[in-house]
Amino acid sequence: MAAAVNVTTGMFTQHWAARWLAPTIALVVVGGGLEVLLRSSDRPPVRQRVSRTKVGGGVRQRMSGVGEQSVIDSEIARDLDQSQGTNGDAA
Repeated sequence: MAAAVNVTTGMFTQHWAARWLAPTIALVVVGGGLEVLLRSSDRPPVRQRVSRTKVGGGVRQRMSGVGEQSVIDSEIARDLDQSQGTNGDAA
């Protein structure tokens, strides 16, 4: 991003030809998009946890997208069903 700002500043102060305008704008847009993408990936992971629980029936965990599901130190009388996917469907 700093390089794009440097190129743009140089273009305006040194009177570069107008043909450099389109590539410079493209560089700034791509750099800005990458910056946003990289910052959005720093989010903490999503977690679903069942811990120290006694269940007389079954347990079902559904998660759409990326994350972690866990069942720790629990008693479950019937089935444990965990699924993960983009629409809550099993992946």
